[in-house]
Amino acid sequence: MQQIKLPELNVKKIKSGKFEKLIPEFYKLKKVIENNSWHNKESVFNHTLSVLNNLEKIIQNSKKEIKQALNKIVDKNSRRTLLYIAALLHDIGKEETITNLGSGIKGCPGHEKKGAQKTEKILKRFNFSKKEFKIIMDIVRNHGTIHDIIGLGVQEYKNFKKKFTDIYLELILLAFADTIGSYLEKSKPAEFRYRINFYKKELTSLLFLD
Repeated sequence: MQQIKLPELNVKKIKSGKFEKLIPEFYKLKKVIENNSWHNKESVFNHTLSVLNNLEKIIQNSKKEIKQALNKIVDKNSRRTLLYIAALLHDIGKEETITNLGSGIKGCPGHEKKGAQKTEKILKRFNFSKKEFKIIMDIVRNHGTIHDIIGLGVQEYKNFKKKFTDIYLELILLAFADTIGSYLEKSKPAEFRYRINFYKKELTSLLFLD
């Protein structure tokens, strides 16, 4: 199969269906409805669009060092572009993992692993370099883990941060946007504020050294 360049992502164009022929898997998420503390009877499709909008706003309001880091070109694409693609695909595995957990609660346990498998197949349609391919895959595969680092011990947290140094900025930004785009502010306001403050602190403390 001939690889093509993925057009620049735009929420308005995504919503209109412009990318449906390129990534039909994403549009199937319109029918995947979650209902839990993070999602109030919400489609994964709409949640993802919210995450992309939030991500754009967060980056716009970030310090210049973050913007400069994201503008760096990996091989052919900027880190910012790769992050957006990962954000678009981060919940792509929820169609296969949506589960009735009882009492009207529906979630998608293990969607990160399934999502990474689907993302691998999707990315092969496009002309990403091996390095760019790996960055997107690593973000999708670990976007759930980044939500859990708040509960880790100090040493476990340091180990995680060291292991994912190359994409730690992207993981924090995605977790930040993901949390803002969730129902957590209403379902668990104290936890929501704690998480948001944590991500803000992480972004403020990050150093960007060449």
